[in-house]
Amino acid sequence: MIRELKFAGGISCIAVMLACLTICAQSAHGAHKSDSFAVTQWTGRKAAIEKALSNRACGRQLSVDIVDAFGEAGDDLSVALVDACQDGAYTDEIVALRLERGLPSVARFRDARRKPVPNSFLNGASVMHSRDVKLMPEKKAVADYSADNDSEGKPAKCEVKIYVWSGRSKTFDLDVLLSKDISSKHCQELKSAQ
Repeated sequence: MIRELKFAGGISCIAVMLACLTICAQSAHGAHKSDSFAVTQWTGRKAAIEKALSNRACGRQLSVDIVDAFGEAGDDLSVALVDACQDGAYTDEIVALRLERGLPSVARFRDARRKPVPNSFLNGASVMHSRDVKLMPEKKAVADYSADNDSEGKPAKCEVKIYVWSGRSKTFDLDVLLSKDISSKHCQELKSAQ
C-alpha cells in the first residue's frame, strides 16, 4: 500500500480518498441513520443467518456482522446488509438478506433485463478505489456505490446502481433511471470535493 501511495501522489491522494469516504458515508442519496431496532432484531438471528449463508464460499470461517437493517419481522419487507467475508486487502463482502416467513433468506437481485445478478457487494476503500453498499429504506432499495480514481487521485469513474424491491417477483431489480439520477448527483459531489 505504501508503494501505491507514493505512485498515486502521496498525501494529496490520501486527502482525496478521505474526502471520497466522507461523502460516501454522508451522501443523502443512499445513507440513512441505522434503524437500531431492526439491527438488534437481525443481530438476534445470527445463528439463522449463518445457516442461510452456509453454502457461500468463504476463505475463512463465516463470521456474521450486521452492517445495517430496516424493517421489522411483521413488516412486508425487512432487510439486512450482512458482512459475510473479508474479500481482499481493503474490502469486505456484503450480502443482502431479507426475512421470508420469519427466517433470514439470501435476497435475489436482477439486472435491467430481469436476469439474475449476484448478491455480493463490496465495502471498503483504497487510494485508488472505493466501494460501498447502503440501504435506502424510503425507496425499499439497495444502493451499490463504486468509484475509481486516476493515478493523480482525481475521480475517473463513478457509478451507483440502485436495486428496488419488487413485491411481485420478490426480487431487488435494477432501476436504471433512478441509478442514473443518483449516480449523477453522487459523482458530482465527489468531483466537488476535489
